[in-house]
Amino acid sequence: MSEVLDRPLDQQDIPAKTRLRIIDCDIHPSLHSRADLNPFLAKRWQEHMKTYGDHLRTPYIGTTPYPRSSPLIARRDAWPPTGGPPGSDLAFMRKQHLDPLDIEFGLLQVLDLFIFSQQNLEFGAAIQRAVNEWQLAHWCSREPRLKAAILVGQDDTVAAVEEIERCARLGQYVQINICPRANEPLGRRRYWPIYERAQELDLPLGIHVGGYGGHAPTGGGWPSYYCEEHQSNAHTMAAQLASLVIEGIPERFPKLKIGLH
Repeated sequence: MSEVLDRPLDQQDIPAKTRLRIIDCDIHPSLHSRADLNPFLAKRWQEHMKTYGDHLRTPYIGTTPYPRSSPLIARRDAWPPTGGPPGSDLAFMRKQHLDPLDIEFGLLQVLDLFIFSQQNLEFGAAIQRAVNEWQLAHWCSREPRLKAAILVGQDDTVAAVEEIERCARLGQYVQINICPRANEPLGRRRYWPIYERAQELDLPLGIHVGGYGGHAPTGGGWPSYYCEEHQSNAHTMAAQLASLVIEGIPERFPKLKIGLH
């Protein structure tokens, strides 16, 4: 008996129903290039993106507002050997992350193109649909461990609900993602239709740090350095949690599951 107790348990010897499982709820897949979305975009929006690009609700610039310490905040060994940005190569993701860490499921959290923060709401609606379809085609259909989330721009509530309903009919998405840096605090009534539909469909609401609502991210205004902007994400999440609670979202939608990450 002592020999058995002293021998380390091999994870593979444990029945599947009882062994410890790892679920990574924050995998960021990246576009290899913006052309990856063309099969899912109408010609009008392909030309729009090529000609005008995207416009975020940040002053003066159309990209992330402060220089990062390394490209895409990625380690040097995260760049795929086949080219493209980190997170754009499924085979490399399997080799570097999914397989060696024995990931049971990985929830995709797409940050490319900042769907949540587009100034042109009609373009944002087209992009959100394209990215949601791209998740299934490029990732989930090729790797069953990866699970897609329905990305919606919360500030166009009508388009968001329509996209939620379209994706829910497919039955292949496990969460709805919105942005904490919205035009208004997330407890406000303008966002309630999203929460109502999420509860009806029994889909959790995911709120991932980041995004650009057009407002200064700190109580003291716009910061000077990226490190300041990065740390302000914690304040944003705390403020949004307070808004959701104080505006009564848990009482009004008692079955709604909310994850902040």
